[in-house]
Formats: sequence, structure tokens, C-alpha cells
Amino acid sequence: MLKRMEAGLWRTENLEYFLRVVMRVQASFNILTQPWIPVSAPGGTTREVGLLEALEQAHIFLGIQDPSPMVEYSVYRFLIVFLMDMLHPEDEEALDELLAVGRFERDVIQRYVDQCGREGVSFDLFDSKRPFLQTHYCKDWDREPKPVSTLDYSLPNGNNHIHFEHKREKVVYTPGKALRMMLAAQTFCTAAVQEYPSNVNGAPPWFALIQGENLFQTLVFGMLGTDRTELPLDCPPVLWRNPDEVVPKQKVIRTSWLFGMLFPARRIHLIPEKGGEQVSHVYFSQGMNYERTDTWTDPHVTYQYSARGRLNWKPTEDETIWRNLTDLIDIKGKRAPQIVAQYEKLDVSERPLFLVLYGVMTKQANYIKIQRHDLKIPKRLLGNETALRFIAGYIHRAERLGRALYKALTQEEIPESSRIQARQRYYAICEQLLWSQFDVLVQPGFDCDVVLTAVVTRQCRAAEECADWTLEQLTLRGKTMLQVMNYRQKILGKEIAAIRRGMKR
Repeated sequence: MLKRMEAGLWRTENLEYFLRVVMRVQASFNILTQPWIPVSAPGGTTREVGLLEALEQAHIFLGIQDPSPMVEYSVYRFLIVFLMDMLHPEDEEALDELLAVGRFERDVIQRYVDQCGREGVSFDLFDSKRPFLQTHYCKDWDREPKPVSTLDYSLPNGNNHIHFEHKREKVVYTPGKALRMMLAAQTFCTAAVQEYPSNVNGAPPWFALIQGENLFQTLVFGMLGTDRTELPLDCPPVLWRNPDEVVPKQKVIRTSWLFGMLFPARRIHLIPEKGGEQVSHVYFSQGMNYERTDTWTDPHVTYQYSARGRLNWKPTEDETIWRNLTDLIDIKGKRAPQIVAQYEKLDVSERPLFLVLYGVMTKQANYIKIQRHDLKIPKRLLGNETALRFIAGYIHRAERLGRALYKALTQEEIPESSRIQARQRYYAICEQLLWSQFDVLVQPGFDCDVVLTAVVTRQCRAAEECADWTLEQLTLRGKTMLQVMNYRQKILGKEIAAIRRGMKR
């Protein structure tokens, strides 16, 4: 064989295939025992552990911690799906019982691992037949290896601009990092651009997780009782237990909960080097295409309703978190994430809802901004119609005043940057004011109309102060300043008067 290779009788693709097979025979990375999950431990330390240790010691670890919000959430999502397939919790009562136990039992974990083994599942990242969470090599579809950095959407690749990392040298990952990046590449892939298929959520939405006191609680809060799943739970089965081929662009209009949570919209196959010590290349190509995102309800995603129907909430340039707060806590209107609605039913006393939002703003194939937000919301706000009415009214009037403020400063003498800064300053004040009202909203006898009138009055004053502050920064004089002030009063003053009249009705 080597003589034929030396004689140049082997085609390039055959040589690549031969080398890939040889490397896989030599390479091995067991995701159960070898370190790849970044956990934060008591005392502030962070280290990588294998899957078994992460689950068995989840009640000791504080949580998952990674510099990239995309990676951090994707690892959480994988662990939650793994546990859902292992435990099949029926309802809130089953989750309450699990919370009461306070840990994942080693025997239960091992039984599930053994069951997977009997089904032919390999937990080896470089298994020659069923590499974990990957597609097996197919020469018709996996034609040209790409740099492993292709999996990292924060690095410049293809059309992705150099706005996070200014490096062009060869990138090499450990197998653990390659696995983490592979999870993020599937979860946060873009939709229907450059002929690449869509996953179940289309373009990446805001993903929500409820932070517990430790990793164990966070994972339990992220699971969903099977009685709440609107789709079959495991038909088809979760990706690592599913022997079916991932066919490029195969159209899917409905799937199971477990398969959809880790939907393979990309074919990914890691290529190991140095006996599996590192990964520098990957086969990365089109996977399955989920065509009907309206048939999928993600338990970690917030939904909004408009004339176009139900849409999942996605990060945008001009919308901030607090201005969508009603969607996050509207459990009766089915806009809040399902895990938030479920949390309201769990036996966790009056523990606040510590909500973490993970999102990335995209534009076609480009990744613009990665974000993570931590929110603390009183549990009694969930399902509280009076509080929801207050928040909706507050946000509606804040946005009316925000538009009026911007318009009142839309004059030739005022730069666009000043108008944007004034509106941002105003919205920052409104956000602080809203969060400060939460303790009042959950008090017995809360009078929505009285409190809303008082708070909106402060909104109006803040809009006027932001307009005046902006004009003070400019070097306008005499007649010009007078004209600008008159226009500001005409537009902003008119809107303030209209809002106050409406409050009196």
C-alpha cells in the first residue's frame, strides 16, 4: 500500500481517507471520563471535568463557566438533554422529588450509560464508526477538511468579519474544546444563508436558563416535565442514540423533543491529530433542514405574537431586555419560556427567578454581537396579571416618550449621535426605574393605576431632562437655540401632555 502511495498511484481523496482512518484507530477521547466540561467550583476555581464527574458532583459545582456565552449555554443545553433522555421526568412533581434528593444518583447515571452501550452508542469522540455527537465520514459529502476554527463563530471565517479576534495563524483545539465548539456551532448556527439549512429555531434566538444555587439545580430547572412537551419525546431518539444518517438538506417539518434540542443542521466530523491530543481540522458541511419553525416550541425560548404569527424572540440592535420583560414573564399567554412557566409551579418557596439570557445578534451569515444578561425577578410576578398590566403600560409609555424624544431632537443642527445618545440615556433611566418597582408590584393591595401614574410622571420628567441635557452639550446660540427649544417643546411637550391626559381617564 505504501509503495503505491509513493508511486503516486493514490488519489488525494484516497490518501486523506487513509490518513483519517489511521488517525482514528490511534486516537481516542472518552467524553465520560476525560475532561472537557468547564465547571466552577467553590472557592472560585474553574477546571474541566468529564461528563460522569460533572453529573455525579453537580450538587457541589456552582455551574458551567466559559468565556463564550454561546459555548456556556450550549454545554448546559447538552447536559439538560442528556438528563432528559436519562430520567424522563413526567411532571413538576417528579422534578420536585429530584430537587428534594439534591443530587443525581450515580447508579442511575451508570444504568443509562450501560443502556446506551448495549444500543451501540460510543462515547468516544474519535470512534471510527459512531464518533460521539458527530456524523461519520462520507466521501460524497465530506470532501474538503476545514480549519477547526470554522466551529468558532467569534473568529473570522468566510463571511464572518474580524470583529472579535484579530488572528489568522493556524488554530489548534484540544478534543474537549473542539467538542464544546461543536455544540455551540449546532445550537447557534444561522438559518437559510449561503444554502445552509436551518435548525429548529431558525436564526439564533435568546435562550433562557434559570440559575440555581449549584449546577445540579440549574440543570433540573432547565429540564421540562414530559407532560409539557408538545412533541413526541424520543421518536426519533436523541442524536447520539440515533443511527440514521444525517443527510444534507433533508427536509424536516416535525421532530421529537430530544432530537430537536440538538438538531443536526450541520454535518460535523472532527479530524484528530497526534493520537487524539489535538484537533486542527474538521469536516463541516450542510446538515438537515428544519423547514417549519412554527411547529417547534423551545423550552428555553421566549415567544412573541404579531400579525405574522408566533415568532421567537431574537437579539436586535435597538431592543433591550427590559423592554421585552412582559414576554419573559407572561406564563399564561404562553410567551414566557416553558421552563419559566414550570418554575412557577415548582416547590421552591418564594425563591426569586434568577434568569440568565444568552444571545447572539446575527445578520445573514455574520455574527455581530454576543451577549449574556443576568436578571433577578420575584417569583410572585409570574402569573400576576396586575403586575403584568403595570409593566406593559410602563414599557408602552416609555417607548412612546423615547420615540418623541428622538423626533424632538431631529433637526439639522443636532448630530445623529446626539439623538441616539439622548434616547439611550433616557432608556437607561427608565430601566432602572422599572427594576426599582419590583418590590412594590408584589405587595398585597398593590394599586396598579395609582403607582403607574406616579411612575409615568417620573418618565416624562426624565425625557425632558435628557432632551435638555443633550442641548446643553451643543454650542448653539441665539436664534438657533431658541428654534431648537421651541421644536423640542412642540414635539416632546405634546406627547407628554397626551400621555398625562390618557392617565387621567
